[in-house]
Amino acid sequence: MNPKNIVVLIAFVLTIAVMYYIVIRPDISDLGISIQKCSAINTDDCWHSLAHQTLNATYCYKINDSELKEHCLEHIQ
Repeated sequence: MNPKNIVVLIAFVLTIAVMYYIVIRPDISDLGISIQKCSAINTDDCWHSLAHQTLNATYCYKINDSELKEHCLEHIQ
């Protein structure tokens, strides 16, 4: 493969990645779920949703129901 083509391919992939994180990826605040909201209402469903939307397993550990916590950890990791 031509080195020029490799540079163009890398630039294309980086552009797509930046567009995803800036434009396409939904903002958590737009979805109405935030760390503050989950802390205030402290429900397992809120923590579960936040973990899935952020892909952050830390929030799974805040879930009290052991079965839901296990489900959350399996899907996030």
